[in-house]
Amino acid sequence: MATQKQSLSPQQRAANFATMTRQTLQMLPSKTVQGELSTVQFDLPKARLLSRLVVEVEAVANLKSANATIPVSPYSPYAILRRISLDLNNGFSPYVVSGRDAYMYNINRLNPDALFPSTTNVRSMAYVENKATAGGQDQKIKFNLELPLTLNDRDPVGLILLQNQETNVQLTIDTDNISKAYSLAAGDVVTFKSMTITPMVETYSIPPVPEAVPDISVLKLVSSKSDTFAGNGQNILTLQTGTVYRKLALYFEDLDGNPLSDADFQGNIELVFNQADIPYSIKPSQLAARNHSQLGYPLPKGLYVFDFSNQGLPNFGGSRDYIDTERLTMFQVRFSTTKNGKMTSIAETLSRLQ
Repeated sequence: MATQKQSLSPQQRAANFATMTRQTLQMLPSKTVQGELSTVQFDLPKARLLSRLVVEVEAVANLKSANATIPVSPYSPYAILRRISLDLNNGFSPYVVSGRDAYMYNINRLNPDALFPSTTNVRSMAYVENKATAGGQDQKIKFNLELPLTLNDRDPVGLILLQNQETNVQLTIDTDNISKAYSLAAGDVVTFKSMTITPMVETYSIPPVPEAVPDISVLKLVSSKSDTFAGNGQNILTLQTGTVYRKLALYFEDLDGNPLSDADFQGNIELVFNQADIPYSIKPSQLAARNHSQLGYPLPKGLYVFDFSNQGLPNFGGSRDYIDTERLTMFQVRFSTTKNGKMTSIAETLSRLQ
């Protein structure tokens, strides 16, 4: 009698994968940025299973000011990257974000303070020198920006098979003005001197047996988009449907780029399904307090996060609260403010490859 093979659950495959694979950390060759508003591209090697990219940026800026220092900007130094995209030749892009938006996405984690910029600790994840002189002084900027592709360090969902001749993966980084690392006052001048970008690739070896190969049919996608809104009235902004939401960060700013405060809202921030179902309706100050309680640090002013993957530990919760918009015809954010402005939504979603 023929025996029927028993299908393995994703949990069993993940357990097998953990015992039959090995982590690899490899640097890609550095590329020199020719100037502000430039583009650099990296082709990822066709080896192993991709789980994470860490982009290291080293730059030099000349600071000229009548003051001894120029303050760093609220989203320094990440704002000097205008756009980051990780593109697969099958049409999917696991990352399409700006440096600022990638930072706001990344601080929704344990130890978010590790990402905050330092002007004194050269070995921190984000180091920004800010001394200035009237004649100009060269100052270093160095930071690492993580682009995790799996759900977390425990669950191998989202791995990308690089070891495939049919798959090409390319990282593209567009730079912005280097002055965006600083908050300039009248008379301050920040001049670009140099910049190099070096990615580090975290991969895992291909397991030797099929039973240890994790399900690679699910991709984690991180993207951001911005919409303008009017003050003194209800605003309804539509989000993309067709994927499963794990996280949704909302950043509100006025038309001059200043973040909104809790007091600038009238009523609650609401997530609306199909124009009628409202599972989330929460006062901005309460949502900010919830974020502070979950992370241990207050989020930047104007930033509010709905984390559907947090059930006591950021990123490590189950799928209970995920929002499956494949079954929705409409997914919206509803709110009222006293000011005109712009809302940037940064979404982490899951999509199944067809």
